Amino acid sequence: MSLLLKLSFCVFFVFHVFGILSAHTTPPSSKWLEPYRITITNREVPQVVVGCDDRGAEVIHPGESVSWKFRMDFYGANKYNCRFYWFEGNNSVTPREETTFPVFDDEIIKLCGRSLFSMNRCYWSITRIGFYFSKIDAGWPNDAWRIMHTWRFE
Repeated sequence: MSLLLKLSFCVFFVFHVFGILSAHTTPPSSKWLEPYRITITNREVPQVVVGCDDRGAEVIHPGESVSWKFRMDFYGANKYNCRFYWFEGNNSVTPREETTFPVFDDEIIKLCGRSLFSMNRCYWSITRIGFYFSKIDAGWPNDAWRIMHTWRFE
């Protein structure tokens, strides 16, 4: 066996063993540099304003989405709290409903997935009832979606 082949095998073996050991000792927060994509889709509410931390506010109408991708930072501090306002019509200045909750935090990370080598996706759907979550975009509605939050007037 050539020296290069032996060296390659040793490197592979060390990384493989390290991967197995780290899989069992990984803390609940996400790993550094894991890629994530958050997608929020308005399914049926006439007009929703979505404001997520430093992303600014965006208006989404039925059938429209907002989406962004990022990688976990070194400290795992990527957290996105969003405030949602539901306006009944285009000329309305007073929200009918509003609510605030995290669309990405340690609990949502567990639901989205934790792969370092492929995109971890987190899908949110806004309805008149509330906010549904799924880690796959398998159409609407189906059993992959589960309600996570409801509207509440603040």
